[in-house]
Amino acid sequence: MNFSIMLDKDKCKGCTNCMKRCPTQAIRLIDGKAFINSDRCIHCGECIKVCPYNAYTPESIEWYEEMHYSSYKYKIAVASTPLYGQFPKGTDICKVQNAILKLGFDYVYDASWAAEMVSMAIRRKIEEEKHIRPFISTNCPAAVRLIKNRYPSLMNHLVLLKEPMVIGAMMAREKAKERYNLKDEDIGVFYLSPCPAKLLAVTDPVGDYMPYVDWVIPINTIYGDLYRELVKDDYGLCSYPSLKGTRWAVTGGQSEAAGLTNYIAVNGMENIIQILDEIENGNLSNVDYVEALACVQGCVGGTFNVANPFIAHSNINYILKNVKDECLIDGIERFDEMYNEGIFKFALKSEENSSKINMKEAIIKREKIKEINDMLPGLDCGSCGAPTCYAHAEDVYNNESTLYGCVVLRANGKIQEDI
Repeated sequence: MNFSIMLDKDKCKGCTNCMKRCPTQAIRLIDGKAFINSDRCIHCGECIKVCPYNAYTPESIEWYEEMHYSSYKYKIAVASTPLYGQFPKGTDICKVQNAILKLGFDYVYDASWAAEMVSMAIRRKIEEEKHIRPFISTNCPAAVRLIKNRYPSLMNHLVLLKEPMVIGAMMAREKAKERYNLKDEDIGVFYLSPCPAKLLAVTDPVGDYMPYVDWVIPINTIYGDLYRELVKDDYGLCSYPSLKGTRWAVTGGQSEAAGLTNYIAVNGMENIIQILDEIENGNLSNVDYVEALACVQGCVGGTFNVANPFIAHSNINYILKNVKDECLIDGIERFDEMYNEGIFKFALKSEENSSKINMKEAIIKREKIKEINDMLPGLDCGSCGAPTCYAHAEDVYNNESTLYGCVVLRANGKIQEDI
């Protein structure tokens, strides 16, 4: 099984909204219908958000059947930090966790505890490695893929610390193996995800590590079942979240949890692109850390969430102010040991490291594309099927289109059909 952003061409009207919005210019219009270039797609979900015809949908697994008919003896749900913000303000966290158990899971691990540990790792790495500024967060897979596709020169700015989803899954899996004498193949770990980009982080991580997660479950596919269970009165024990880690659900939360003061927290793809442009131009070398989250308001704004991101943000703030800080659970005291063993850190995959830019080739390519672009009208009308004139020039350079594909030039008779 796989999971991706799917396009229903029968619903697509060729309006160009998705094409204009896509941050990596992965979408083209072909014969009046949208087409996604999977090599460029970073699974950010922007197309899902902006399509007025609901032509884009995330294709998910029938997770409930999959769980009950699989060979897993023990099933773990890793609750993402935005999860509790999806429920009405004041909802008991114990009820949410027990509702998850009633859907067929054996254990719920709260990712906020892993987030607190990763926060500690971020702070330590920034203190230890002062030659890179700014470091850029790696928690948001869509933002990392954006850098890989559009800003490869900034790959060395990535903080290269595993995200809480990975650390949490690893710790929960270890605990289950020790407590119940289980093997890895006996354990299924499912991440309750706010966005489609997390699945890409599982099936194709940018780093040379195991994600420890078997599959990702969109929050919106189980929300109804969860809500029906949590309105019941009966519930048992639970583990309250780390308040520091819970901050990761909203913009600025990573940096606050790490105790940083010299940072920039940015959300939304358009805003991230502006900040990355500044970094590429060398204008932010006096900043320690850039926290980049693709979704508005942070992870609470993910495509798979149910609540309005501003309401969810308010709900998270309510939790931070009203839930008591619990004593440390198993794991936090292992931080020094885990950090010294390099468990948090990762290296980019070999293909990432081998894709160093050949500056001479890059300059030649850029100049040729610029020459083609100079021949175009610069209207960015999208009539050619590309989002901008420059994108069309790139397509021409890559032999994926022709200069004659420009409707405006063709109408003005400025080029010949044999070009």
